[in-house]
Order: sequence, then structure tokens, then C-alpha cells
Amino acid sequence: MTIDENIKHSGIENKVPISLDDTLSFVCNKINETNAKEILEIGTAIGYSAITIAENTCCAHIDTLEIDEDRFIVAECNVKKHKLNKKITLHLIDAMEFLKTTNKTYDFIYLDGPKGQYINYLPYLINILKSGGVLVADNLYFHGMVTGKIPISKGCRAMIKGLKNYIAAISTHSALTTQILDIGDGLGYSIKK
Repeated sequence: MTIDENIKHSGIENKVPISLDDTLSFVCNKINETNAKEILEIGTAIGYSAITIAENTCCAHIDTLEIDEDRFIVAECNVKKHKLNKKITLHLIDAMEFLKTTNKTYDFIYLDGPKGQYINYLPYLINILKSGGVLVADNLYFHGMVTGKIPISKGCRAMIKGLKNYIAAISTHSALTTQILDIGDGLGYSIKK
């Protein structure tokens, strides 16, 4: 898998959350295995994962959503530097606003935005995911707090509760077949029936 080490190190140095290599490797492999063409990413940050996906998969196009303007500007520069403007469309928008208003449907959705919102996004994600499409949600273990390996940090209780509700929802939803995988920080891997 080809990755941009400069973007990766910049993210780490500036404490910007970026996807782990094994997570991105899994995402890229699944996009290629399923021949997914239209991808939605929630949580652009500085563009690291979108660029990695664009450069390592058969996908035709990625829509990626970011609400933080400073990160969005950095992501724009990184996408331009990689000459991926035609393959990646960056949206400076709240994810829920996009999900409620988009008319597009997707073959693959990579959910890596605000963890406490996953459960609220779910009905919209299922609606815009094509039949047979894949939904991958990152950070479901949230550094061990969800699984109880480490105590829940102060201020994280609502988010952890939201993640637990999301896991329960995708595991029992009639429209999805789901596995929770011990990859990276915990991945939800769901296929729409």
C-alpha cells in the first residue's frame, strides 16, 4: 500500500486524528474486492485516508466530508499536491447536513468522523448505501474505553455510550450483516442486504 509519509507525520505531530495503516489497508482491500466505485468518507481531517484510498484502489470517486475549516484547507492542499482533484471531492460541511440532503448513493462508506454521532448518522447511511454496499466504521473500541480495557475518561461517557449503541444497532439491524473486527482501534464491517 502506497502512503504519503509526510502527511502521516504531519497528522501525528499536529495531533490530528488519522487512520491507522492496518485500518486503511483493510479499507483499500475491501474497496478493491467489492469493486466499489463511489465512496463516501465522513471525516476528512487533512486528507490522509482519502488520498491513500484514491491511490490504492479501483474507486472512481470519493466524496469526503469535513467540518473543521483549518483541516479542510490543509486537506485541499494535500489533494492538489497529489493531483487527485478529479477523483476526490472535498466538502466543507457538517456530515449530518450532507447526509440529510444528498441525492447520491454509494458503494462504500468509510465512517471516521465524530464518534458520538455514529448512531445518529446510521439511518441516513443505510439509506444512501447501495444494496450490497459496504459500511466500515472506525474506532469502535475507542482506545479500549468501549471494551472496558481502560476506564472511560471524563468527558467521554456520552461518546462511549453512543458507540456502544451504534455497535448494538449495526449488529442487529435487519438491513445489515455485520462483523466487529479487531483491526486498528476496532472496525464495524457491515454489508447492506
